[in-house]
Amino acid sequence: MSGFNVVQMADADWRFDYTGECGPTGVAVRHVLTDLSGPGGDGELVDHKLACELRPGTSYGVRVNATGGDGDRYRSMLEFTSDAERAASGVTVLDRTRLSRGDVDGLFRRYVVDAVLDEIDIPIIGSLVALIVAEMAEQTWAELGRRESTYGVVSEAVSYASRGPSGATATLSGLVAMPDIGNAPDYEPPGRIVVLTHGTGATPSGLSPSDGWYVLANLLAGRGYLVVAPDNWGRGVSAAPERPETYLMANRTANNALDMIRAVLDDGRYEAFHDALETVPAALVGYSQGAHSAVALWLASAAGMEDTQKVALREVYAGGGPHNLYATFRGALEEIGDRCDGNPWCRSVDGDAIEPYAASRILPAILRYSKVELDLDDVLDDGRLDRAFLDGMLNGEERFDALKTMLQLNTFTNLVSLASALPAESTQIHLYHSPFDRLVPQQNSRDLADALLPGFDATAHFDACDSNAFEEIGNLVDKAGVVHAICAFEVFDRVLLDLRSGEEARTGRIQGALARLDPALPWRELAERRAVAATTDAAGLEAFRAATAPDDLRKLSTRLRVQQSPALRELADRLSRDTGQ
Repeated sequence: MSGFNVVQMADADWRFDYTGECGPTGVAVRHVLTDLSGPGGDGELVDHKLACELRPGTSYGVRVNATGGDGDRYRSMLEFTSDAERAASGVTVLDRTRLSRGDVDGLFRRYVVDAVLDEIDIPIIGSLVALIVAEMAEQTWAELGRRESTYGVVSEAVSYASRGPSGATATLSGLVAMPDIGNAPDYEPPGRIVVLTHGTGATPSGLSPSDGWYVLANLLAGRGYLVVAPDNWGRGVSAAPERPETYLMANRTANNALDMIRAVLDDGRYEAFHDALETVPAALVGYSQGAHSAVALWLASAAGMEDTQKVALREVYAGGGPHNLYATFRGALEEIGDRCDGNPWCRSVDGDAIEPYAASRILPAILRYSKVELDLDDVLDDGRLDRAFLDGMLNGEERFDALKTMLQLNTFTNLVSLASALPAESTQIHLYHSPFDRLVPQQNSRDLADALLPGFDATAHFDACDSNAFEEIGNLVDKAGVVHAICAFEVFDRVLLDLRSGEEARTGRIQGALARLDPALPWRELAERRAVAATTDAAGLEAFRAATAPDDLRKLSTRLRVQQSPALRELADRLSRDTGQ
Protein backbone atom coordinates (compact mmCIF):
# COMPACT_ATOMS: atom_id res chain seq x y z
CA MET A 1 0.00 0.00 0.00
CA SER A 2 1.15 3.54 -0.67
CA GLY A 3 -0.47 6.69 0.67
CA PHE A 4 -0.35 10.02 -1.14
CA ASN A 5 -2.27 13.24 -1.57
CA VAL A 6 -3.88 15.12 -4.44
CA VAL A 7 -4.72 18.71 -3.55
CA GLN A 8 -6.94 20.95 -5.70
CA MET A 9 -9.19 23.97 -5.65
CA ALA A 10 -12.90 23.12 -5.83
CA ASP A 11 -16.37 24.53 -5.43
CA ALA A 12 -18.18 23.76 -2.21
CA ASP A 13 -20.86 21.63 -3.93
CA TRP A 14 -18.45 19.24 -5.68
CA ARG A 15 -18.60 15.55 -4.79
CA PHE A 16 -15.77 13.12 -5.51
CA ASP A 17 -14.94 9.53 -6.38
CA TYR A 18 -11.62 7.92 -7.27
CA THR A 19 -10.67 5.57 -10.09
CA GLY A 20 -7.44 4.20 -11.53
CA GLU A 21 -5.38 1.13 -12.27
CA CYS A 22 -4.29 0.63 -8.66
CA GLY A 23 -7.80 0.74 -7.21
CA PRO A 24 -7.42 3.94 -5.18
CA THR A 25 -9.47 4.58 -2.07
CA GLY A 26 -9.58 7.77 -0.06
CA VAL A 27 -11.44 10.66 1.47
CA ALA A 28 -11.77 14.33 0.61
CA VAL A 29 -10.77 16.66 3.44
CA ARG A 30 -12.04 20.16 2.70
CA HIS A 31 -10.44 23.42 3.83
CA VAL A 32 -12.28 26.75 3.75
CA LEU A 33 -10.08 29.44 2.20
CA THR A 34 -9.98 33.02 3.42
CA ASP A 35 -8.16 36.25 2.62
CA LEU A 36 -7.42 35.44 -1.04
CA SER A 37 -7.56 38.21 -3.63
CA GLY A 38 -7.54 36.37 -6.95
CA PRO A 39 -9.76 33.71 -8.57
CA GLY A 40 -10.80 30.86 -6.31
CA GLY A 41 -11.00 32.93 -3.17
CA ASP A 42 -14.61 31.89 -2.62
CA GLY A 43 -13.95 28.17 -3.08
CA GLU A 44 -12.44 25.38 -1.05
CA LEU A 45 -9.10 23.66 -0.98
CA VAL A 46 -9.62 19.90 -1.07
CA ASP A 47 -6.95 17.51 0.21
CA HIS A 48 -7.66 14.06 -1.22
CA LYS A 49 -6.00 11.56 1.10
CA LEU A 50 -5.57 8.47 -1.09
CA ALA A 51 -4.05 5.01 -0.89
CA CYS A 52 -3.75 2.11 -3.30
CA GLU A 53 -1.84 -1.13 -3.79
CA LEU A 54 1.20 -0.85 -6.05
CA ARG A 55 3.22 -3.41 -7.99
CA PRO A 56 6.94 -2.82 -8.56
CA GLY A 57 7.98 -0.98 -11.71
CA THR A 58 4.43 -0.19 -12.86
CA SER A 59 2.93 3.01 -14.27
CA TYR A 60 -0.36 4.24 -12.86
CA GLY A 61 -2.94 6.90 -13.42
CA VAL A 62 -5.07 7.92 -10.46
CA ARG A 63 -8.17 9.96 -11.30
CA VAL A 64 -10.08 12.27 -8.99
CA ASN A 65 -13.57 12.58 -10.47
CA ALA A 66 -15.75 15.50 -9.38
CA THR A 67 -19.42 16.17 -9.95
CA GLY A 68 -20.74 19.69 -9.39
CA GLY A 69 -24.13 20.60 -8.01
CA ASP A 70 -25.24 21.53 -11.52
CA GLY A 71 -24.27 18.11 -12.88
CA ASP A 72 -21.07 19.27 -14.58
CA ARG A 73 -18.18 16.83 -14.26
CA TYR A 74 -14.48 17.49 -13.73
CA ARG A 75 -11.39 15.31 -13.50
CA SER A 76 -7.89 15.59 -12.09
CA MET A 77 -5.19 13.07 -13.01
CA LEU A 78 -2.04 12.04 -11.14
CA GLU A 79 0.35 9.88 -13.15
CA PHE A 80 3.38 8.15 -11.66
CA THR A 81 5.55 5.04 -11.84
CA SER A 82 6.31 2.90 -8.81
CA ASP A 83 9.85 1.87 -7.95
CA ALA A 84 11.27 -1.14 -9.75
CA GLU A 85 11.89 -2.98 -6.47
CA ARG A 86 9.95 -3.08 -3.25
CA ALA A 87 11.58 -1.29 -0.34
CA ALA A 88 13.05 -3.57 2.30
CA SER A 89 10.71 -4.07 5.22
CA GLY A 90 11.70 -3.24 8.76
CA VAL A 91 14.38 -0.86 9.92
CA THR A 92 18.17 -0.64 9.93
CA VAL A 93 19.78 0.01 13.31
CA LEU A 94 22.38 2.78 13.08
CA ASP A 95 23.28 3.28 16.75
CA ARG A 96 22.18 2.04 20.14
CA THR A 97 22.27 3.12 23.79
CA ARG A 98 21.43 1.03 26.84
CA LEU A 99 20.48 2.60 30.17
CA SER A 100 19.87 0.90 33.50
CA ARG A 101 16.77 1.70 35.54
CA GLY A 102 18.77 4.13 37.64
CA ASP A 103 20.21 5.79 34.56
CA VAL A 104 16.72 6.25 33.12
CA ASP A 105 15.52 7.83 36.36
CA GLY A 106 18.56 10.11 36.40
CA LEU A 107 18.13 11.09 32.75
CA PHE A 108 15.26 13.48 33.43
CA ARG A 109 17.10 15.12 36.35
CA ARG A 110 20.21 15.67 34.25
CA TYR A 111 18.12 17.02 31.39
CA VAL A 112 16.49 19.59 33.66
CA VAL A 113 19.75 20.68 35.24
CA ASP A 114 21.85 20.73 32.07
CA ALA A 115 19.49 21.62 29.23
CA VAL A 116 16.45 23.56 30.49
CA LEU A 117 16.20 27.35 30.59
CA ASP A 118 19.39 27.89 28.62
CA GLU A 119 17.69 30.66 26.67
CA ILE A 120 17.31 32.75 29.83
CA ASP A 121 20.55 34.72 29.74
CA ILE A 122 20.02 36.49 33.08
CA PRO A 123 20.95 33.94 35.79
CA ILE A 124 18.83 35.47 38.52
CA ILE A 125 15.69 35.16 36.40
CA GLY A 126 16.63 31.60 35.50
CA SER A 127 17.00 30.80 39.19
CA LEU A 128 13.62 32.29 40.06
CA VAL A 129 11.84 30.50 37.19
CA ALA A 130 13.37 27.17 38.22
CA LEU A 131 12.23 27.77 41.78
CA ILE A 132 8.67 28.50 40.63
CA VAL A 133 8.62 25.29 38.59
CA ALA A 134 9.99 23.38 41.59
CA GLU A 135 7.03 24.57 43.67
CA MET A 136 4.64 23.59 40.88
CA ALA A 137 6.21 20.14 40.52
CA GLU A 138 6.01 19.52 44.25
CA GLN A 139 2.38 20.59 44.51
CA THR A 140 0.75 19.29 41.33
CA TRP A 141 2.86 16.85 39.30
CA ALA A 142 1.89 13.24 39.75
CA GLU A 143 4.40 11.48 37.47
CA LEU A 144 7.57 13.33 36.44
CA GLY A 145 10.14 12.43 39.09
CA ARG A 146 7.64 10.63 41.32
CA ARG A 147 7.75 7.13 39.79
CA GLU A 148 10.71 4.85 39.33
CA SER A 149 11.32 3.13 36.03
CA THR A 150 10.28 -0.48 35.92
CA TYR A 151 12.86 -1.40 33.28
CA GLY A 152 16.13 -0.27 31.86
CA VAL A 153 15.88 1.01 28.30
CA VAL A 154 17.43 0.19 24.94
CA SER A 155 17.21 3.10 22.49
CA GLU A 156 18.03 2.63 18.81
CA ALA A 157 18.66 5.17 16.09
CA VAL A 158 17.17 3.54 13.00
CA SER A 159 16.67 4.28 9.31
CA TYR A 160 13.77 3.13 7.16
CA ALA A 161 12.47 3.40 3.61
CA SER A 162 10.10 6.28 3.01
CA ARG A 163 9.69 9.14 0.54
CA GLY A 164 11.00 12.67 0.23
CA PRO A 165 8.80 15.73 -0.27
CA SER A 166 8.61 15.11 -4.02
CA GLY A 167 7.40 11.55 -3.51
CA ALA A 168 10.67 9.96 -4.62
CA THR A 169 12.13 7.08 -2.60
CA ALA A 170 14.21 8.29 0.34
CA THR A 171 15.75 7.03 3.57
CA LEU A 172 14.63 8.70 6.79
CA SER A 173 15.56 8.13 10.41
CA GLY A 174 14.01 8.01 13.83
CA LEU A 175 14.23 6.58 17.33
CA VAL A 176 12.90 3.28 18.63
CA ALA A 177 13.02 2.95 22.42
CA MET A 178 12.01 -0.22 24.24
CA PRO A 179 12.22 -1.70 27.74
CA ASP A 180 15.29 -3.83 28.39
CA ILE A 181 13.50 -7.09 29.23
CA GLY A 182 16.51 -9.41 29.23
CA ASN A 183 16.10 -10.04 32.96
CA ALA A 184 12.32 -9.68 33.04
CA PRO A 185 10.82 -13.01 31.91
CA ASP A 186 7.39 -11.97 33.18
CA TYR A 187 7.23 -8.89 30.90
CA GLU A 188 3.85 -8.30 29.31
CA PRO A 189 3.53 -5.53 26.72
CA PRO A 190 1.20 -2.66 27.61
CA GLY A 191 -1.98 -2.21 25.68
CA ARG A 192 -0.39 0.57 23.61
CA ILE A 193 2.70 1.48 21.73
CA VAL A 194 3.54 5.20 21.94
CA VAL A 195 4.35 7.41 18.94
CA LEU A 196 6.16 10.70 19.62
CA THR A 197 6.14 13.55 17.09
CA HIS A 198 9.00 15.87 17.95
CA GLY A 199 9.07 19.61 18.62
CA THR A 200 11.19 22.33 17.05
CA GLY A 201 14.90 21.62 16.94
CA ALA A 202 14.65 18.03 18.17
CA THR A 203 16.18 15.03 16.40
CA PRO A 204 15.17 11.90 18.33
CA SER A 205 17.56 9.64 16.39
CA GLY A 206 20.50 11.64 17.76
CA LEU A 207 20.13 9.71 21.06
CA SER A 208 21.21 12.85 22.89
CA PRO A 209 20.48 13.31 26.61
CA SER A 210 20.00 17.02 25.85
CA ASP A 211 17.11 16.24 23.45
CA GLY A 212 13.80 16.35 25.32
CA TRP A 213 12.18 13.82 22.99
CA TYR A 214 14.93 11.28 23.60
CA VAL A 215 14.43 11.81 27.34
CA LEU A 216 10.64 11.40 27.09
CA ALA A 217 11.06 8.27 24.95
CA ASN A 218 13.27 6.73 27.66
CA LEU A 219 10.82 7.63 30.43
CA LEU A 220 8.02 5.91 28.49
CA ALA A 221 10.10 2.87 27.54
CA GLY A 222 11.16 2.55 31.19
CA ARG A 223 7.47 2.03 31.94
CA GLY A 224 7.29 -0.83 29.45
CA TYR A 225 6.19 0.91 26.25
CA LEU A 226 7.59 0.46 22.76
CA VAL A 227 8.20 4.05 21.58
CA VAL A 228 8.45 5.14 17.95
CA ALA A 229 9.73 8.69 17.32
CA PRO A 230 10.31 9.68 13.66
CA ASP A 231 12.64 12.48 12.60
CA ASN A 232 11.09 14.91 10.14
CA TRP A 233 12.53 15.00 6.64
CA GLY A 234 15.54 17.33 6.77
CA ARG A 235 16.69 16.03 10.16
CA GLY A 236 18.75 12.98 11.06
CA VAL A 237 20.04 10.99 8.08
CA SER A 238 18.01 13.10 5.62
CA ALA A 239 19.60 16.38 6.81
CA ALA A 240 21.42 18.44 4.17
CA PRO A 241 21.90 22.18 3.56
CA GLU A 242 19.60 22.08 0.53
CA ARG A 243 16.89 20.20 2.44
CA PRO A 244 14.98 22.39 4.88
CA GLU A 245 12.95 20.46 7.42
CA THR A 246 9.35 19.81 6.42
CA TYR A 247 8.36 22.21 9.17
CA LEU A 248 4.59 22.22 9.84
CA MET A 249 3.93 20.54 6.48
CA ALA A 250 1.13 18.25 7.57
CA ASN A 251 0.95 15.71 4.75
CA ARG A 252 4.71 15.29 4.48
CA THR A 253 5.29 14.66 8.17
CA ALA A 254 2.25 12.37 8.42
CA ASN A 255 3.24 10.19 5.45
CA ASN A 256 6.80 9.77 6.74
CA ALA A 257 5.61 8.94 10.26
CA LEU A 258 3.18 6.33 8.95
CA ASP A 259 6.00 4.77 6.94
CA MET A 260 8.14 4.48 10.08
CA ILE A 261 5.34 3.01 12.19
CA ARG A 262 4.71 0.40 9.51
CA ALA A 263 8.44 -0.40 9.24
CA VAL A 264 8.77 -0.91 13.00
CA LEU A 265 5.65 -3.08 13.25
CA ASP A 266 6.83 -5.16 10.26
CA ASP A 267 10.18 -5.76 11.94
CA GLY A 268 10.20 -9.01 13.90
CA ARG A 269 12.78 -7.69 16.36
CA TYR A 270 10.09 -5.65 18.13
CA GLU A 271 7.33 -8.26 18.30
CA ALA A 272 7.88 -8.83 22.04
CA PHE A 273 6.82 -5.24 22.75
CA HIS A 274 3.35 -5.25 21.21
CA ASP A 275 0.59 -7.81 20.92
CA ALA A 276 0.83 -9.76 17.67
CA LEU A 277 -2.52 -8.49 16.48
CA GLU A 278 -3.54 -7.38 13.03
CA THR A 279 -4.07 -3.90 14.45
CA VAL A 280 -1.75 -2.47 17.11
CA PRO A 281 -3.27 0.19 19.43
CA ALA A 282 -1.16 3.32 19.80
CA ALA A 283 -1.09 6.56 21.78
CA LEU A 284 0.24 9.62 19.94
CA VAL A 285 2.03 12.42 21.81
CA GLY A 286 3.19 15.75 20.37
CA TYR A 287 3.93 19.23 21.64
CA SER A 288 4.33 22.55 19.79
CA GLN A 289 5.43 21.68 16.24
CA GLY A 290 4.95 18.06 17.31
CA ALA A 291 1.31 18.74 18.24
CA HIS A 292 0.69 19.97 14.69
CA SER A 293 2.38 16.82 13.35
CA ALA A 294 0.30 14.67 15.72
CA VAL A 295 -3.01 16.05 14.43
CA ALA A 296 -1.78 15.61 10.84
CA LEU A 297 -0.85 12.00 11.59
CA TRP A 298 -4.23 11.36 13.20
CA LEU A 299 -6.02 12.77 10.14
CA ALA A 300 -3.97 10.63 7.76
CA SER A 301 -4.50 7.53 9.87
CA ALA A 302 -8.23 8.16 10.23
CA ALA A 303 -8.48 8.57 6.46
CA GLY A 304 -7.07 5.07 6.04
CA MET A 305 -3.76 5.94 4.39
CA GLU A 306 -0.60 3.82 4.36
CA ASP A 307 -2.01 0.44 5.30
CA THR A 308 -3.10 1.88 8.60
CA GLN A 309 -4.93 -1.25 9.70
CA LYS A 310 -1.53 -2.05 11.23
CA VAL A 311 -2.00 0.69 13.84
CA ALA A 312 -5.05 2.23 15.51
CA LEU A 313 -4.53 5.57 17.24
CA ARG A 314 -6.54 5.30 20.44
CA GLU A 315 -5.33 8.56 22.05
CA VAL A 316 -3.90 11.77 20.66
CA TYR A 317 -2.22 14.18 23.10
CA ALA A 318 -1.49 17.52 21.43
CA GLY A 319 -0.13 20.49 23.41
CA GLY A 320 0.70 24.05 22.37
CA GLY A 321 0.29 23.40 18.64
CA PRO A 322 -0.07 25.98 15.81
CA HIS A 323 -3.20 24.30 14.49
CA ASN A 324 -4.33 27.45 12.68
CA LEU A 325 -1.04 27.97 10.89
CA TYR A 326 -2.32 30.75 8.66
CA ALA A 327 -3.79 32.86 11.46
CA THR A 328 -0.67 32.30 13.57
CA PHE A 329 1.58 33.37 10.69
CA ARG A 330 -0.58 36.38 9.83
CA GLY A 331 -0.75 37.41 13.49
CA ALA A 332 3.03 37.39 13.62
CA LEU A 333 3.14 39.65 10.55
CA GLU A 334 0.65 42.02 12.17
CA GLU A 335 2.72 42.23 15.34
CA ILE A 336 6.03 42.64 13.51
CA GLY A 337 4.51 45.29 11.24
CA ASP A 338 2.88 47.25 14.10
CA ARG A 339 -0.55 46.51 12.63
CA CYS A 340 -2.08 44.48 15.43
CA ASP A 341 -5.71 45.43 16.06
CA GLY A 342 -5.96 43.52 19.34
CA ASN A 343 -7.11 40.19 17.91
CA PRO A 344 -5.95 37.05 19.76
CA TRP A 345 -3.50 36.14 17.01
CA CYS A 346 -1.24 39.11 17.61
CA ARG A 347 -2.07 40.89 20.86
CA SER A 348 0.01 38.59 23.10
CA VAL A 349 2.60 37.55 20.53
CA ASP A 350 6.27 38.47 20.85
CA GLY A 351 7.22 39.45 17.31
CA ASP A 352 10.95 39.29 17.98
CA ALA A 353 10.58 35.70 19.18
CA ILE A 354 8.33 34.38 16.44
CA GLU A 355 9.98 36.11 13.46
CA PRO A 356 12.91 33.63 13.38
CA TYR A 357 10.42 30.74 13.22
CA ALA A 358 8.64 32.35 10.27
CA ALA A 359 11.82 33.36 8.48
CA SER A 360 14.07 30.36 9.02
CA ARG A 361 11.65 27.45 9.42
CA ILE A 362 8.13 27.97 8.03
CA LEU A 363 8.94 29.85 4.84
CA PRO A 364 12.00 27.87 3.62
CA ALA A 365 10.06 24.60 3.73
CA ILE A 366 6.95 25.87 1.96
CA LEU A 367 8.94 27.76 -0.68
CA ARG A 368 11.24 24.79 -1.31
CA TYR A 369 8.60 22.06 -1.51
CA SER A 370 5.56 23.91 -2.92
CA LYS A 371 4.89 25.75 -6.16
CA VAL A 372 4.07 29.18 -4.77
CA GLU A 373 6.15 31.12 -7.36
CA LEU A 374 8.25 32.77 -4.67
CA ASP A 375 11.79 32.26 -3.43
CA LEU A 376 13.57 33.36 -0.28
CA ASP A 377 14.79 36.58 -1.88
CA ASP A 378 11.13 37.57 -2.36
CA VAL A 379 10.30 37.24 1.33
CA LEU A 380 13.51 37.84 3.30
CA ASP A 381 15.89 40.76 3.65
CA ASP A 382 19.13 39.93 5.45
CA GLY A 383 17.48 37.04 7.27
CA ARG A 384 14.45 39.01 8.41
CA LEU A 385 11.01 39.30 6.86
CA ASP A 386 11.11 41.79 3.99
CA ARG A 387 8.88 44.83 4.52
CA ALA A 388 7.42 44.62 1.01
CA PHE A 389 6.51 40.97 1.64
CA LEU A 390 4.97 41.81 5.00
CA ASP A 391 2.90 44.66 3.57
CA GLY A 392 1.91 42.64 0.51
CA MET A 393 0.63 39.74 2.60
CA LEU A 394 -1.39 42.03 4.88
CA ASN A 395 -2.66 44.25 2.07
CA GLY A 396 -3.97 41.33 0.04
CA GLU A 397 -1.66 41.38 -2.98
CA GLU A 398 -2.68 38.58 -5.31
CA ARG A 399 0.87 37.35 -5.88
CA PHE A 400 0.89 35.98 -2.34
CA ASP A 401 -2.35 33.97 -2.73
CA ALA A 402 -0.51 30.71 -3.42
CA LEU A 403 1.54 31.07 -0.23
CA LYS A 404 -1.60 31.85 1.76
CA THR A 405 -3.24 28.78 0.25
CA MET A 406 -0.35 26.54 1.31
CA LEU A 407 -0.46 27.92 4.85
CA GLN A 408 -4.19 27.16 4.94
CA LEU A 409 -3.62 23.64 3.57
CA ASN A 410 -1.55 23.06 6.72
CA THR A 411 -4.26 24.51 8.96
CA PHE A 412 -6.71 22.22 10.79
CA THR A 413 -9.22 24.72 12.16
CA ASN A 414 -10.70 25.49 8.73
CA LEU A 415 -11.89 21.95 7.98
CA VAL A 416 -15.42 21.55 6.64
CA SER A 417 -17.71 18.72 7.84
CA LEU A 418 -14.75 16.65 8.98
CA ALA A 419 -16.94 14.23 10.94
CA SER A 420 -18.85 13.31 7.77
CA ALA A 421 -15.63 12.86 5.76
CA LEU A 422 -13.76 10.55 8.14
CA PRO A 423 -14.97 7.12 9.22
CA ALA A 424 -16.22 6.80 12.78
CA GLU A 425 -13.32 6.30 15.18
CA SER A 426 -12.80 5.70 18.87
CA THR A 427 -9.81 8.02 19.19
CA GLN A 428 -9.71 10.23 22.26
CA ILE A 429 -8.17 13.61 21.40
CA HIS A 430 -6.69 15.70 24.23
CA LEU A 431 -5.73 19.34 23.65
CA TYR A 432 -3.55 21.43 25.99
CA HIS A 433 -2.49 25.07 25.71
CA SER A 434 -1.48 27.82 28.11
CA PRO A 435 -3.33 31.16 27.96
CA PHE A 436 0.03 32.80 28.78
CA ASP A 437 1.74 31.38 25.68
CA ARG A 438 3.31 34.30 23.76
CA LEU A 439 4.91 32.10 21.12
CA VAL A 440 1.92 30.07 19.88
CA PRO A 441 -1.42 31.72 20.80
CA GLN A 442 -3.87 29.58 22.76
CA GLN A 443 -6.55 30.46 20.21
CA ASN A 444 -5.01 27.73 18.03
CA SER A 445 -6.21 24.98 20.35
CA ARG A 446 -9.50 26.71 21.13
CA ASP A 447 -10.36 26.88 17.44
CA LEU A 448 -9.34 23.25 16.92
CA ALA A 449 -11.57 22.17 19.79
CA ASP A 450 -14.46 24.04 18.16
CA ALA A 451 -13.71 22.35 14.83
CA LEU A 452 -13.72 18.87 16.38
CA LEU A 453 -16.83 19.27 18.52
CA PRO A 454 -19.32 17.81 18.05
CA GLY A 455 -18.33 14.78 16.04
CA PHE A 456 -15.17 13.59 17.76
CA ASP A 457 -14.17 12.53 21.26
CA ALA A 458 -12.13 15.65 21.95
CA THR A 459 -11.34 17.24 25.32
CA ALA A 460 -9.75 20.67 25.77
CA HIS A 461 -7.67 20.73 28.97
CA PHE A 462 -7.26 24.48 29.17
CA ASP A 463 -6.78 24.28 32.92
CA ALA A 464 -3.30 22.94 32.12
CA CYS A 465 -0.65 25.66 32.35
CA ASP A 466 -3.23 28.15 33.59
CA SER A 467 -2.06 28.49 37.20
CA ASN A 468 -0.68 31.50 39.03
CA ALA A 469 2.76 29.96 38.57
CA PHE A 470 2.56 30.26 34.77
CA GLU A 471 1.27 33.81 35.02
CA GLU A 472 4.15 34.62 37.37
CA ILE A 473 6.69 33.13 34.96
CA GLY A 474 5.14 35.09 32.10
CA ASN A 475 5.46 38.33 34.06
CA LEU A 476 9.00 37.56 35.16
CA VAL A 477 10.54 36.53 31.84
CA ASP A 478 10.61 38.57 28.65
CA LYS A 479 11.56 35.51 26.56
CA ALA A 480 8.36 34.48 24.78
CA GLY A 481 9.24 30.80 24.54
CA VAL A 482 9.75 30.11 28.26
CA VAL A 483 6.09 29.64 29.24
CA HIS A 484 5.61 27.62 26.06
CA ALA A 485 8.53 25.35 27.00
CA ILE A 486 7.65 24.95 30.70
CA CYS A 487 4.05 24.09 29.78
CA ALA A 488 5.43 21.03 27.96
CA PHE A 489 6.47 19.52 31.31
CA GLU A 490 2.99 20.03 32.73
CA VAL A 491 1.48 18.42 29.63
CA PHE A 492 3.87 15.45 29.72
CA ASP A 493 3.10 14.87 33.38
CA ARG A 494 -0.60 14.68 32.53
CA VAL A 495 0.03 12.39 29.58
CA LEU A 496 2.06 9.99 31.71
CA LEU A 497 -0.68 9.99 34.34
CA ASP A 498 -3.39 9.32 31.75
CA LEU A 499 -1.43 6.47 30.16
CA ARG A 500 -0.73 4.89 33.55
CA SER A 501 -4.36 5.23 34.65
CA GLY A 502 -5.54 3.64 31.42
CA GLU A 503 -3.12 0.75 31.77
CA GLU A 504 -4.09 0.18 35.39
CA ALA A 505 -7.77 0.15 34.39
CA ARG A 506 -7.00 -2.37 31.63
CA THR A 507 -4.90 -4.75 33.73
CA GLY A 508 -6.01 -4.11 37.30
CA ARG A 509 -2.33 -3.77 38.34
CA ILE A 510 -0.50 -0.76 39.74
CA GLN A 511 2.06 0.44 37.21
CA GLY A 512 5.42 1.46 38.66
CA ALA A 513 6.47 2.12 42.24
CA LEU A 514 6.40 5.56 43.77
CA ALA A 515 9.88 7.07 43.76
CA ARG A 516 11.54 8.33 46.90
CA LEU A 517 12.89 11.46 45.24
CA ASP A 518 11.07 14.75 45.38
CA PRO A 519 9.93 15.68 41.83
CA ALA A 520 11.01 19.23 42.58
CA LEU A 521 14.61 18.17 43.26
CA PRO A 522 16.09 18.73 39.77
CA TRP A 523 14.40 22.12 39.54
CA ARG A 524 15.80 23.19 42.91
CA GLU A 525 19.23 22.02 41.78
CA LEU A 526 18.84 24.09 38.63
CA ALA A 527 17.72 27.08 40.73
CA GLU A 528 20.83 26.73 42.90
CA ARG A 529 23.14 26.46 39.92
CA ARG A 530 21.70 29.60 38.37
CA ALA A 531 21.77 31.37 41.75
CA VAL A 532 25.52 30.77 42.01
CA ALA A 533 25.94 32.29 38.55
CA ALA A 534 23.69 35.21 39.52
CA THR A 535 25.73 36.14 42.61
CA THR A 536 28.87 36.39 40.46
CA ASP A 537 27.12 38.50 37.82
CA ALA A 538 27.30 41.88 39.56
CA ALA A 539 26.14 43.89 36.56
CA GLY A 540 23.17 41.63 35.85
CA LEU A 541 22.18 41.56 39.49
CA GLU A 542 22.33 45.34 39.80
CA ALA A 543 20.30 45.78 36.60
CA PHE A 544 17.63 43.41 37.93
CA ARG A 545 17.49 45.21 41.28
CA ALA A 546 17.22 48.58 39.55
CA ALA A 547 14.31 47.35 37.38
CA THR A 548 12.37 45.73 40.23
CA ALA A 549 10.24 47.53 42.82
CA PRO A 550 11.50 47.26 46.46
CA ASP A 551 8.35 45.42 47.57
CA ASP A 552 8.82 42.84 44.82
CA LEU A 553 12.48 42.43 45.76
CA ARG A 554 11.48 41.72 49.35
CA LYS A 555 8.93 39.09 48.23
CA LEU A 556 11.46 37.41 45.98
CA SER A 557 14.07 37.45 48.72
CA THR A 558 11.67 35.79 51.14
CA ARG A 559 10.83 33.12 48.56
CA LEU A 560 14.50 32.34 48.05
CA ARG A 561 15.39 32.33 51.72
CA VAL A 562 12.77 29.79 52.83
CA GLN A 563 14.36 27.11 50.63
CA GLN A 564 17.12 26.46 53.20
CA SER A 565 19.76 26.49 50.48
CA PRO A 566 23.04 28.37 51.02
CA ALA A 567 23.18 29.40 47.35
CA LEU A 568 19.59 30.66 47.34
CA ARG A 569 20.01 32.39 50.71
CA GLU A 570 23.10 34.19 49.39
CA LEU A 571 21.12 35.38 46.38
CA ALA A 572 18.30 36.48 48.70
CA ASP A 573 20.76 38.52 50.72
CA ARG A 574 22.09 40.19 47.59
CA LEU A 575 18.56 41.02 46.44
CA SER A 576 17.36 42.38 49.78
CA ARG A 577 20.33 44.69 50.27
CA ASP A 578 19.19 48.30 50.58
CA THR A 579 15.51 47.31 50.54
CA GLY A 580 15.06 47.66 54.27
CA GLN A 581 14.66 43.92 54.89
